[in-house]
Amino acid sequence: MMMDRFYRCGGVEIQITMPEEVFYQDERHLQAFAVPSVRLPHVFRFEMVDVMPEPEGTLLVKTPTFSVYEQNGLNVRYFGSDRARVRVVNDGMDHAVLVERSRYRQYVSTKTVLECISMEHLLARVNGVILHCSYIDCGGRAILFTAPSETGKSTQAELWKQYRGAEIINGDRAAVRLEGDALVAEGIPFAGSSQYCSNRSLPLAAVVYLAQAKETSIRSLRGYEAFSRIWEGVSVNTWDREDVQRASSLVERVVRQVPVYLLSCTPDESAVVALEQMLKE
Repeated sequence: MMMDRFYRCGGVEIQITMPEEVFYQDERHLQAFAVPSVRLPHVFRFEMVDVMPEPEGTLLVKTPTFSVYEQNGLNVRYFGSDRARVRVVNDGMDHAVLVERSRYRQYVSTKTVLECISMEHLLARVNGVILHCSYIDCGGRAILFTAPSETGKSTQAELWKQYRGAEIINGDRAAVRLEGDALVAEGIPFAGSSQYCSNRSLPLAAVVYLAQAKETSIRSLRGYEAFSRIWEGVSVNTWDREDVQRASSLVERVVRQVPVYLLSCTPDESAVVALEQMLKE
């Protein structure tokens, strides 16, 4: 017997169809995006197989745990550290997922489901991207802190929570999407090790690129400098030319429409004050 679950996030509707005997535990990050029904979903149909088909076609990308092939005009993705355990074929709104039975005798993990969804690809099709950032709600508007790992994204979000009562929507990632003529930030069910993962959509007020410094200072970024700092944190399927074009067009729009700042700072309230004053100006 097949079972269904439905989700909505970042302007994307998703249906997971899976054999009842291996249906996954709905982990809390994903559960926040569950809905009772959907209208026009991307449908991921899971099927258990004893033997995984061997990869065919043109190899586009290969890492120790992931590979992509182009086969008959379709992208075929394989997941697995030593050999393929999951195979996903994307064909428009329909996604066929093969799961090796010997690897999933009890149930399919939520992590596996999220890997199969390939959210960065689905978002690209609705004028959206995934940005590595801490996403906060400050007075009903979104501020996104982005930077290389271990620079202080989570710290800045916590400072705004402590000193200004801001709510942290996601401590690790957010979707940035064009909705009509407006840019919005949206929660997504990917949060890394962060405890924060809410399903919230807010107007995008600012993108803040962080750098560690002995003294706090802030300045506006424009043009290519702003674009390159944001692009550092964008998740995109680099082997898919259309995805890259869509993502770069959206980031260009962010640079034109939304304030982008370089905040060089110490991990204290001075960083909050500097950004707050710049936003008021």
